Amino acid sequence: MSKKKPMSNVNQFISFVETPPEISKLMVTLTNQPKDCHILDSGCGKGIFLKNLISSGFTNIDGIEIDPGLCDYLRSSFKDIELYNEDFLIWKSPKKYNVIIGNPPYSHYNSLPKKIQKEVFSLTKTGESDIYYAFIIKSIELLRENGELIYIVPYQFFYNTHAEIVRKKILENGYFEILIDLDEVRLFEGEYPETIIFKFVKTENRSYKNIEVFRIKHRKARPENIFKKFIESLKEKKENELFFYYTKLNFGNYREIWSSYPSIDIPEYKKLKDLAFVGVGLVSGFDKAFRIKINEDKYYNEREKNLIFNFIKAMNCKGFRVEGFEKYILMDEKIKDEIYLSKNYPNIYKKMVEFKEQMSTRYMPNHKKWFHWQALRNKMTLDKYMELPKIFVPTLDRSKVNRFSFSDMKAYPSGDVLVIIPFKIDPYFLLGYLNSVFFRQYYLSHGAKRGYRIAFTQRIMSNIKIPVFENEELKNIANLTREILNNNDFNKRKSIDDIINNALEKMKQLDKSK
Repeated sequence: MSKKKPMSNVNQFISFVETPPEISKLMVTLTNQPKDCHILDSGCGKGIFLKNLISSGFTNIDGIEIDPGLCDYLRSSFKDIELYNEDFLIWKSPKKYNVIIGNPPYSHYNSLPKKIQKEVFSLTKTGESDIYYAFIIKSIELLRENGELIYIVPYQFFYNTHAEIVRKKILENGYFEILIDLDEVRLFEGEYPETIIFKFVKTENRSYKNIEVFRIKHRKARPENIFKKFIESLKEKKENELFFYYTKLNFGNYREIWSSYPSIDIPEYKKLKDLAFVGVGLVSGFDKAFRIKINEDKYYNEREKNLIFNFIKAMNCKGFRVEGFEKYILMDEKIKDEIYLSKNYPNIYKKMVEFKEQMSTRYMPNHKKWFHWQALRNKMTLDKYMELPKIFVPTLDRSKVNRFSFSDMKAYPSGDVLVIIPFKIDPYFLLGYLNSVFFRQYYLSHGAKRGYRIAFTQRIMSNIKIPVFENEELKNIANLTREILNNNDFNKRKSIDDIINNALEKMKQLDKSK
């Protein structure tokens, strides 16, 4: 994956890490076009794609490269290729192409030179995009009917809100034929993006076939083995020791988060947001200044102690139960000035003023002072439901099993956890369900993957589907969850999964019979 780094000279802003030859070779094998088709490498670099295209027998190849030095090198190395020393995003191509292939630059809008920012904005319509979004959009415009776009890019455009324009462009102009999810495999020296290779087909025909998905199993896989095992899986249409293989329906809604995981749906359900409050935690912006160490507050006056609250952090989420908590000074806008703080809360002031300079550089809304919390997100709602049982989960988690964790204590969620407060559903049933293998797979199928981590976001969690089970099934799951909490008998997890799987199978059969 080439990381494009901004420089003072726009024509030299590309600094790249070359695509491994085996990955380039793999991508060239994806095209079904004839050898004399019109094909474009949209950012040649040192020509690794050109080499593989030539060795594969393609004869009608164009290349474009913004860097004049690299373009001179390419012209001396590839005599029979039409090379353009142009900026791809504003290039007026003399033709359209059967295939566009490559490894486009990736760099956030804010890191780009002003000239390139304008070009990216003209295509993506947002200042929160990445340059590779613009490359995808421009490439689709340059394809002929039934043309193919084969790119290796960060996976981010599948879930980023600001990439909706890219997903919309894809859905309006064709479909994915192949997705190769390489996750966090380290393909590029010094750069470790979560990468995906896709083959997109441009067509006005809306009768799309399913996507073939190849999802890598091991993050330490080497490029040569990736090539070998992918070709094997592609040929045999089945899983092997390096790749999962399956097909899934093409995506249908650009506003939704996309996922490379198998599609899982639930016939009869209610959304979690209709059964519980789902919210992000409070953000201090400088934990060190607000966190209370053991026994630190024993000499605080009563007024000061009233500002100290319990918080649950990601490290307290052990799966099924919360273990421990942290104490923080919760400083809101009721304390309006520093003089008042120093007179009425002297010990707290002494603790915090040590960090005044650092805290003053935090991003803060204009009406807030340096000693306030950065964002008291959902605090009024949390105060309303403080007496109710709560379920906490880390917002970003690498654990192999879900860590939804129960607590009935009065505590706020920290910024690194999501909190769920059930008010129309049994919290013990919900806890068991959210920690099940089925729910983990369902959640991944709805776009929660971030490399080898799972992101539990307010947006996704609010809209998850909770199956409408029969009362007996609900009670059994709730009772098993209580046994896990009371006895640490985690073997009961399998029993919960069995109930869920049987109930869902029964639900599907009923749905088919209607």
